[in-house]
Amino acid sequence: MTMKVQVDLRSANRYLTCWVEPRVKVGDQITLKNSAEPALRWDVLRVSAPSKASDINRTWNNNY
Repeated sequence: MTMKVQVDLRSANRYLTCWVEPRVKVGDQITLKNSAEPALRWDVLRVSAPSKASDINRTWNNNY
């Protein structure tokens, strides 16, 4: 079962919320290798509780 956590990220004056693997914690610096700027470093500001990836997709589609 694949788990994901929702994180709030900051890089300079840019902010982003996304789902990532649950090994990150507040204060970490990460890069998003599948983004338009894979070398850009992001500071982790918030980490949610882990959720099953399959549950995340269902709620995004409003299909329970």
